[in-house]
Amino acid sequence: MVRRLSLSPIWVSVLLVLGATMLYASNTPMDAPDYSRLLSFIEMQDLQGPLVAFGAAEKDFDRQLNRENIAYLNHDKALIQRIQSQLKGEVLKWQLSTSFKQLLVVPENRDEYAQLFEQYCKTAVGYLIDRIHMPNPYNQIATLKGPLPSIPAPQQPKGITAYLVHNLVDEYIEEYLFFGQDDDQTKIKIKLSNREFDGKIGCYTSRLKIGANNHFEFIREPYTLWQNSAENPLNVLIVPIEETLHILMRPFTEAAMQVDLVQSKPDRLNEVQRIVDEWMAVEEAIVGGVVSQVMPDILARFVNQESIGQLTDALAQREEHPQYRLLNQAIQVVINMGVDEALAVYRSNPKEFKHMLTQPDPTTAMESAQRPQSSSLVN
Repeated sequence: MVRRLSLSPIWVSVLLVLGATMLYASNTPMDAPDYSRLLSFIEMQDLQGPLVAFGAAEKDFDRQLNRENIAYLNHDKALIQRIQSQLKGEVLKWQLSTSFKQLLVVPENRDEYAQLFEQYCKTAVGYLIDRIHMPNPYNQIATLKGPLPSIPAPQQPKGITAYLVHNLVDEYIEEYLFFGQDDDQTKIKIKLSNREFDGKIGCYTSRLKIGANNHFEFIREPYTLWQNSAENPLNVLIVPIEETLHILMRPFTEAAMQVDLVQSKPDRLNEVQRIVDEWMAVEEAIVGGVVSQVMPDILARFVNQESIGQLTDALAQREEHPQYRLLNQAIQVVINMGVDEALAVYRSNPKEFKHMLTQPDPTTAMESAQRPQSSSLVN
């Protein structure tokens, strides 16, 4: 079924994960704090419980998971027989009663681990902010010790809260009602739960609200989530840097999306999603390019020199994901231009930075950046 954008509000969620690479680092300052012990904690066995709720469940429908649940019910003959027995009939009717999604987290309740990770995040973010000369977007960076029943509504321009957890889990739940062919009053409810530890290390979400007459509005969540466990420990150390850059670059990405959406006048959801995906790849590119220059210094200052070599593996893990398809080009552009100038171009005109990623010659890209910038994308 085709969805027309003008009929009703549609929400498109944009979730972010990591992007990183490496260069050489400077010598470690003598007075810098040492967080090398944090690597030993990260390498410990990953915990998958206890799980607590992060915010309230939201009604949602996942077509793929719905098909899997129906297939499960069709193949579980013992379950169907028990339902038939309780309803006293072989012929059953059923309906999907409700479906919803819930974000669950595993809190980090090991005190030393939690304190060390929180201190590292604050130190790393502080270094990044000083390095790129941009404002700190956070009102707090705090370890989440238990459930968070409700998430504060977005209230811009108030600062963002970074919640630190051990693990993130997406849960999808469907509830089915079964009743007999001749008895609609007696019902049996079956709840199916799908939980996925998807390897997401950090996330920051924008929601695109599409209203009547193709009115586009971006709403940014007032929080970000950072996980302190990963198969590659370097990903944990990268996440506060990468997600902070996403938060700082998001207003400029949204401005560029807004221009493309208004100009293209999409009338189908997949056309909107194409523009969103295209610009998220560009944002991942500028973020990853800056990470490639900043992260080695952070590792050298606050962890140890030997850790820098593992950044190659962290980069390789990203190559299989399509949102990082422009990362290698962006790394070269940022190397040639420098962090400050690359960020300046993106903040002034994201479309110009996007154009630079497609230039065959990096020198041409740099010359292109010197042309007068359009003010239409400035947020």
